[in-house]
Amino acid sequence: MSPLLPDTELVALVRAGRDDAFAVIVERYQGQLLGFARRLLRGTGHDAEDVVQDAFLRAYKGLRATGNEMHLRPWLYMIVRNRAMDDLRRPGRIAAELDEVEHVAVATGAGDDPAERAVERELLREVVTEMQRLPERQKLALVMRELDGASHVEMAERLGTSIPATKSLLVRARTTLQDAVAA
Repeated sequence: MSPLLPDTELVALVRAGRDDAFAVIVERYQGQLLGFARRLLRGTGHDAEDVVQDAFLRAYKGLRATGNEMHLRPWLYMIVRNRAMDDLRRPGRIAAELDEVEHVAVATGAGDDPAERAVERELLREVVTEMQRLPERQKLALVMRELDGASHVEMAERLGTSIPATKSLLVRARTTLQDAVAA
């Protein structure tokens, strides 16, 4: 199986029963998806490798279950993001979140003042809560840009849209978050 085949052909081959085509998909995207999952799960104690492995299992089943047209790369990123979010919703996440906030508080100069750290924690909780309320594409664009460090070109490719559309998604997501947190 040629690793140079485009995603659309690989998807068609997987749907036709060619497991070697799915192996090429895994090889092509595993590193990127693992980096993305690690950034999403950073400091939480959750295992990015498990998330990506499970995401690939879900992707394999999904590809075999439907013949719908798709953009493979953004679809894989959404599966990983959704799977990571499932892990983050599990009990025990709050303690890990608070550890991250303490780290952020020290990095932002809040120092050892418990009142300042409490304010920082509450702000982070608000941001996380409001992010969950964003429309799916805005949330995905924001995560790709802020956590994955994706360029607008990469985001447009992953989301199957134009560069101005990705910029618009980011502006709307950031504005919505700022407005919600400021309220």
